[in-house]
Amino acid sequence: MIEIQIVHSDNASLMDRVEEEVFDGPIRAEWLEAFLARPDHALVVAIENGSVVGMATGLTYWHPDKPLSLFINEVGVAPAWQGQGIGKRLISRILEWGKAQGCAEAWVATEASNSAAQGLYRSCGGVPDEECAVVFIYPLGAD
Repeated sequence: MIEIQIVHSDNASLMDRVEEEVFDGPIRAEWLEAFLARPDHALVVAIENGSVVGMATGLTYWHPDKPLSLFINEVGVAPAWQGQGIGKRLISRILEWGKAQGCAEAWVATEASNSAAQGLYRSCGGVPDEECAVVFIYPLGAD
């Protein structure tokens, strides 16, 4: 049975067993600790038999001319667990968290070629923004 939980510093040991391809790379203890120390950050995980098989991360932020918003940064489910509704459950839980924080809206972005992610986000009630965004990355050199 899949369990959905929010990770906090007191249950961070949940991250000791993470299936491959849930995250883009290995979990670094100091980065996990820094992430969990921020009350405006959320890490939601799907757990089966003590192993993390899926995750969603997000953060809330203010802007001078907009109400508090939730940015869903990433959603990942290990390949063997995809297609079982885990992504929907993760998004539902992180949206609940954002609403409890007082967010007026949430948003997530994905590649134009990622039809699986687009289908997931639509199935969770997301509405595509018709204005196409272009993402620019600025390498800053910090590890």
